[in-house]
Amino acid sequence: MATARTSARRGYREEVVLWTAALTPVFAWIAAQQLDFLLSPWVCATGNRWVFHAVTGVALLAAAAGGAVSWRRWKELPAENGRESRVVSRHRFLSGGGLVLAAVFLVAIVALAIPAFVHRPCD
Repeated sequence: MATARTSARRGYREEVVLWTAALTPVFAWIAAQQLDFLLSPWVCATGNRWVFHAVTGVALLAAAAGGAVSWRRWKELPAENGRESRVVSRHRFLSGGGLVLAAVFLVAIVALAIPAFVHRPCD
Protein backbone atom coordinates (compact mmCIF):
# COMPACT_ATOMS: atom_id res chain seq x y z
CA MET A 1 0.00 0.00 0.00
CA ALA A 2 2.82 2.42 0.84
CA THR A 3 4.56 1.65 -2.45
CA ALA A 4 1.48 2.61 -4.46
CA ARG A 5 1.17 5.84 -2.51
CA THR A 6 4.84 6.65 -3.01
CA SER A 7 4.56 5.92 -6.73
CA ALA A 8 1.50 8.16 -7.01
CA ARG A 9 3.31 11.00 -5.24
CA ARG A 10 6.32 10.60 -7.49
CA GLY A 11 4.09 10.72 -10.57
CA TYR A 12 2.34 13.82 -9.25
CA ARG A 13 5.67 15.54 -8.55
CA GLU A 14 6.89 14.62 -12.02
CA GLU A 15 3.84 16.27 -13.57
CA VAL A 16 4.26 19.39 -11.44
CA VAL A 17 7.89 19.62 -12.60
CA LEU A 18 6.86 19.18 -16.23
CA TRP A 19 4.09 21.80 -16.02
CA THR A 20 6.44 24.23 -14.29
CA ALA A 21 9.14 23.66 -16.91
CA ALA A 22 6.63 24.15 -19.73
CA LEU A 23 5.16 27.37 -18.32
CA THR A 24 8.36 29.00 -17.05
CA PRO A 25 9.33 30.44 -20.49
CA VAL A 26 5.85 31.94 -20.89
CA PHE A 27 5.93 33.61 -17.49
CA ALA A 28 9.52 34.77 -18.04
CA TRP A 29 8.44 36.57 -21.22
CA ILE A 30 5.42 38.12 -19.51
CA ALA A 31 7.51 39.26 -16.55
CA ALA A 32 10.22 40.73 -18.80
CA GLN A 33 7.68 42.64 -20.83
CA GLN A 34 5.91 44.02 -17.78
CA LEU A 35 9.13 44.98 -16.03
CA ASP A 36 10.37 46.76 -19.16
CA PHE A 37 7.14 48.78 -19.30
CA LEU A 38 7.19 49.55 -15.57
CA LEU A 39 10.86 50.54 -15.53
CA SER A 40 10.75 52.69 -18.69
CA PRO A 41 10.02 56.00 -16.94
CA TRP A 42 12.79 55.41 -14.41
CA VAL A 43 15.29 54.41 -17.10
CA CYS A 44 14.31 57.48 -19.12
CA ALA A 45 14.87 59.72 -16.10
CA THR A 46 18.17 58.18 -15.01
CA GLY A 47 19.60 56.87 -18.29
CA ASN A 48 20.43 53.47 -16.76
CA ARG A 49 19.81 51.31 -19.83
CA TRP A 50 21.61 48.35 -18.23
CA VAL A 51 18.41 47.59 -16.30
CA PHE A 52 16.67 46.53 -19.51
CA HIS A 53 19.58 44.26 -20.36
CA ALA A 54 19.54 42.73 -16.88
CA VAL A 55 15.80 42.03 -17.10
CA THR A 56 16.31 40.44 -20.52
CA GLY A 57 19.20 38.32 -19.25
CA VAL A 58 17.22 37.01 -16.28
CA ALA A 59 14.24 36.23 -18.52
CA LEU A 60 16.46 34.39 -21.00
CA LEU A 61 18.02 32.36 -18.20
CA ALA A 62 14.61 31.43 -16.79
CA ALA A 63 13.25 30.43 -20.21
CA ALA A 64 16.40 28.42 -20.98
CA ALA A 65 16.14 26.67 -17.60
CA GLY A 66 12.57 25.63 -18.38
CA GLY A 67 13.70 24.31 -21.74
CA ALA A 68 16.62 22.45 -20.17
CA VAL A 69 14.36 20.72 -17.65
CA SER A 70 11.96 19.73 -20.44
CA TRP A 71 14.86 18.40 -22.51
CA ARG A 72 16.26 16.40 -19.61
CA ARG A 73 12.84 14.89 -18.83
CA TRP A 74 12.35 14.07 -22.53
CA LYS A 75 15.65 12.17 -22.62
CA GLU A 76 14.75 10.24 -19.44
CA LEU A 77 11.51 8.88 -20.91
CA PRO A 78 11.56 5.29 -22.14
CA ALA A 79 11.73 4.63 -25.87
CA GLU A 80 8.43 5.12 -27.63
CA ASN A 81 6.50 2.00 -28.52
CA GLY A 82 2.97 1.42 -29.72
CA ARG A 83 1.63 0.47 -26.29
CA GLU A 84 2.85 2.95 -23.72
CA SER A 85 0.84 3.95 -20.67
CA ARG A 86 -1.21 7.10 -20.53
CA VAL A 87 1.13 8.56 -17.91
CA VAL A 88 4.21 8.11 -20.09
CA SER A 89 2.32 9.49 -23.07
CA ARG A 90 1.25 12.55 -21.06
CA HIS A 91 4.81 13.08 -19.82
CA ARG A 92 6.09 12.83 -23.39
CA PHE A 93 3.55 15.44 -24.51
CA LEU A 94 4.39 17.81 -21.65
CA SER A 95 8.13 17.46 -22.27
CA GLY A 96 7.77 18.10 -25.99
CA GLY A 97 5.41 21.00 -25.40
CA GLY A 98 7.85 22.50 -22.92
CA LEU A 99 10.61 22.32 -25.53
CA VAL A 100 8.46 24.04 -28.14
CA LEU A 101 7.34 26.74 -25.70
CA ALA A 102 10.93 27.35 -24.61
CA ALA A 103 12.06 27.79 -28.21
CA VAL A 104 9.20 30.15 -29.09
CA PHE A 105 9.51 32.30 -25.99
CA LEU A 106 13.30 32.49 -26.13
CA VAL A 107 12.85 34.08 -29.56
CA ALA A 108 10.09 36.33 -28.18
CA ILE A 109 12.33 37.51 -25.33
CA VAL A 110 15.14 38.30 -27.77
CA ALA A 111 12.64 40.20 -29.94
CA LEU A 112 11.51 42.11 -26.87
CA ALA A 113 15.12 43.11 -26.16
CA ILE A 114 15.85 44.54 -29.62
CA PRO A 115 14.33 47.99 -28.96
CA ALA A 116 16.40 48.34 -25.76
CA PHE A 117 19.55 47.90 -27.83
CA VAL A 118 18.49 50.10 -30.74
CA HIS A 119 16.57 53.03 -29.23
CA ARG A 120 17.35 55.50 -26.51
CA PRO A 121 15.23 55.08 -23.35
CA CYS A 122 13.11 58.18 -23.94
CA ASP A 123 12.24 57.48 -27.61
